[in-house]
Amino acid sequence: MNRIKYFFTFIIIVASLHTYNKSNRVDYDQIRKKHSEFLENSPYKETKSLQRDERKKLQLPPNAYAERMWELSMNPYTGRTEPEKLFYLQQELREKNDPQNRIAGVPGEPNNDETKWVHRGPYNVGGRTKGIMWDPNDSTNETVFAGGISGIFKNTSISNQNSPWVLVEETLPQNLAVSSITYDPNDTKTFYVGTGESYTGGDALGNGLWKSTDGGDTWNKVMGGDTSASYESGYNVVEY
Repeated sequence: MNRIKYFFTFIIIVASLHTYNKSNRVDYDQIRKKHSEFLENSPYKETKSLQRDERKKLQLPPNAYAERMWELSMNPYTGRTEPEKLFYLQQELREKNDPQNRIAGVPGEPNNDETKWVHRGPYNVGGRTKGIMWDPNDSTNETVFAGGISGIFKNTSISNQNSPWVLVEETLPQNLAVSSITYDPNDTKTFYVGTGESYTGGDALGNGLWKSTDGGDTWNKVMGGDTSASYESGYNVVEY
């Protein structure tokens, strides 16, 4: 009798947890739909497409920068910008900048043990590092990915100063100029890497946007670049 009682209690608990998770799950598709509707009904829909002479007659700025920034700054949940939050942020920053909360010295000061930079590699010609990301799938926070002009490097024991950085070469072109790296918050096994530097003299050209669906083990290009491009002397010969 007690076993049956415990069994039904267990079923009720599982059903309750399922209902709770379902009711508290974020519906991103619905949010995207609402955001699209907000943009479609933007109060600046008409004015931002006006020509300069038309804007001048209405005493508007010569370009639609402000209108466009309003739309880009919109909260997708509410359909408007929220400037009132700026004051709370300013207050938070003031409190953080209180002299009592500051660490003496400036970041990178070599004579201050609390702020000085410590070289952590890669030591095998990694080049300048443009992006860094802790692996969201590692609960120990020991695995780190770093993107540089020589490709993607991985360290599986970042707290150990002797731990090596290993170049991720699987399915990636050699000497790929990585400029940014991030992961999908809805699927932490999905990583994205952006490539290329626009301000260089042609020695760090990109090759599109790359994606991994297995936590950074293998990669595929999803857009940009040139699939027929060859890598000569370690550099992409086709502009991004």
